[in-house]
Amino acid sequence: MRALSNPWRKFKEDALKVLKEAHTKLGWPWGELEVTLEEPPDPEFGDLASTVCFELAGKLREAPARLAKRLAEAAEPAGLVAGAEASNGYVNFRCDLAELARLTIKAIERMGDRYGHLPLGGGEKVLIEHTSVNPTKPLHIGHGRNSVIGDTVARILRALGYRVEVQNYIDDMGLQVAETLLAYRMAKEKPKGKFDHVLGKLYVDIHDRMKSEPKLEGEVRKILAELEMGGNRTSREARRMAERCVRSNLETTDRLNVSYDLLVWESDIARSGMLEETLNHLRRTPYLVRGKGKHDGALVLCLKEFGLEDKVLVRSDGTAVYTARDLAYQLWKFGKVGAELRFKPHSKRPDGTQTYTTSPDGEPRKKFGRASKVINVVGVEQRFPQRVVFTALRALGFQREYENSHHLAYGHVRLPGGKFSGRSGTWMGYSVDEVVDEAVARARAEVEKRNIGASESFKSRAAEEVGVGAVRYSLIRTSPEKEIVFKWEEALNFERNSGPAIQYSHARASSILRKVKMKGGRHRWDVFKLPEEQQLVKQLAKFPEVVKLAGEKLQPHLLALYAADLSLSFNKFYEVAPVIGAENEELKTARLRLVNCTRIVIRNALDLLGIKAPERM
Repeated sequence: MRALSNPWRKFKEDALKVLKEAHTKLGWPWGELEVTLEEPPDPEFGDLASTVCFELAGKLREAPARLAKRLAEAAEPAGLVAGAEASNGYVNFRCDLAELARLTIKAIERMGDRYGHLPLGGGEKVLIEHTSVNPTKPLHIGHGRNSVIGDTVARILRALGYRVEVQNYIDDMGLQVAETLLAYRMAKEKPKGKFDHVLGKLYVDIHDRMKSEPKLEGEVRKILAELEMGGNRTSREARRMAERCVRSNLETTDRLNVSYDLLVWESDIARSGMLEETLNHLRRTPYLVRGKGKHDGALVLCLKEFGLEDKVLVRSDGTAVYTARDLAYQLWKFGKVGAELRFKPHSKRPDGTQTYTTSPDGEPRKKFGRASKVINVVGVEQRFPQRVVFTALRALGFQREYENSHHLAYGHVRLPGGKFSGRSGTWMGYSVDEVVDEAVARARAEVEKRNIGASESFKSRAAEEVGVGAVRYSLIRTSPEKEIVFKWEEALNFERNSGPAIQYSHARASSILRKVKMKGGRHRWDVFKLPEEQQLVKQLAKFPEVVKLAGEKLQPHLLALYAADLSLSFNKFYEVAPVIGAENEELKTARLRLVNCTRIVIRNALDLLGIKAPERM
């Protein structure tokens, strides 16, 4: 029988088929039975459970417990379903562990690093915008969370068969750029160090000065007006400063294993005619009107019909708000504006990705944008502006694009003492560069303790991989919309529910396999008798289903939690099930295959999380 790419899905399908046949035998009505299937919180209650009897109780006028008993008796084992039993109104299904082990191990061995990849996207193009930090400062750990979430979702969707394009939007026209440019011009002695850190410190300094020198605000307004106008010395100077800052930012994201296909500059969008084209489209609808009262002279988008408050798109002085440009950009992402951007190669990322940038002296290219689905990774506080942008698509008649626009909202990272602030400089000490440096230094200490005689190159490489893994995992393990408080003791917990703990499980599995050369050999599939062995088999079988769920729901933390659970299951197995010292050759062969499959799946999971899988630690 051909090995399946998703063994746990096969078990679910078989349980559903058994459930439907039992309903038919009893003459009961059945509709969406799949939604009644869930995994019990305790494996003692089976591997899958159906809640259907609670829903049928009213229709059939019988207690759920009595209905469950009748349904379980009518359910005949088939496929991966070994049996069904009733418990407190639930119908619990148990899988045929031997058959599940056979399908799972053969699938993993056959597919290798492709196990967990499913051809669901059919090559459909998905565009993900993430990071998008003002080019005036280094990335602090909150920006790092944005980047890691976006990058992980991109990796997962590629594994599910989508063509993914990753974009980073650079706002080089805003107030922060004007203020930073003034600070850069005024600085007699510029701080030393990485350029984005230099700008970040200058930005803090200028805000301190503006408190005592109000005239500086006039200078900022003048610079801002010149940026809006474009085509002058100030706008060119700002672009050069911003480009240098972005290159420094990319050094940081490179270290986090984050890559981009395209850098999109706001100034290029502003001068492409895209915004005017978008406003003209809106003028042909009843939704864009001239404001009255406090909004007199402004252009206001009225979306009350769609349940949203009014939103000013163009101020009375003729300047556009961010939301207007975001709408034009969103339309461009879907290929729904005629205005074109120009592109040229920018740089190559360490993973081989060729990064392009928009540029006035570039060339038109059809390869960018024109997506079927767009995902914007933006903070939760931007929910309303994002809803305005998406709803405006609907008002323009782009219903499909409206339905395929997704705001992947994420909660910000806070310090134990409060929020990060660019103006007051509370990010200092918590920039991604500083956090990764600290993580790598602490990882180095752990690596040296465990590998006293190892070479310097090994220690350096292992420390970098473990330190970066610790940071990435700490930023992805929590549901995106939840706020997280950054604590060193959690980010660098090397024992459990951490990147290093998962990496260590991979290294441990690799170590076992180095000690004993696998020779193949035959064994029965019912050889796994220990609960820890059986739990490990089930965990391995679930991996493709977890990848699918994480991608469909845009919830990358599900994959992180799975990797931690798999690591824990492997450690429990290792404690009770001798591999090299197994009681017979058949069991040794079977357990070696199980260890190898665990190594493959942990590696695949870490790869989707953007974390290296070291063979030694």
